[in-house]
Amino acid sequence: MPTEPQPSSSSEPPSGASRPASPGRAFLLYSSLRLLLLLVTFGLVVAVGLEGLLAVGAAVLISALLSVVLLRRQRDAFTEASLARAEQRRAAKADRRARLDEGETGRL
Repeated sequence: MPTEPQPSSSSEPPSGASRPASPGRAFLLYSSLRLLLLLVTFGLVVAVGLEGLLAVGAAVLISALLSVVLLRRQRDAFTEASLARAEQRRAAKADRRARLDEGETGRL
């Protein structure tokens, strides 16, 4: 008799849901992709025939413009993770403050 799959008891979100990554991981991914995009753009600019400081400047400008379009998802993930972390810290601070206030009023 076949058995139905049991839902997992782990804290992982369901396959359709997404959990925000840690801000550090999201930042590292975004920064790595920006650097990779810069290096690829620099290689293409040099292949076209630009040299020296002009090639570096063109690569920086072109890769910055491309990253606005191509890396939007990673940038948004970093923003979401940072905001979620800030909210967690705010809630923890409010909780600690409430417990401290509760302790002070209990002694009066």
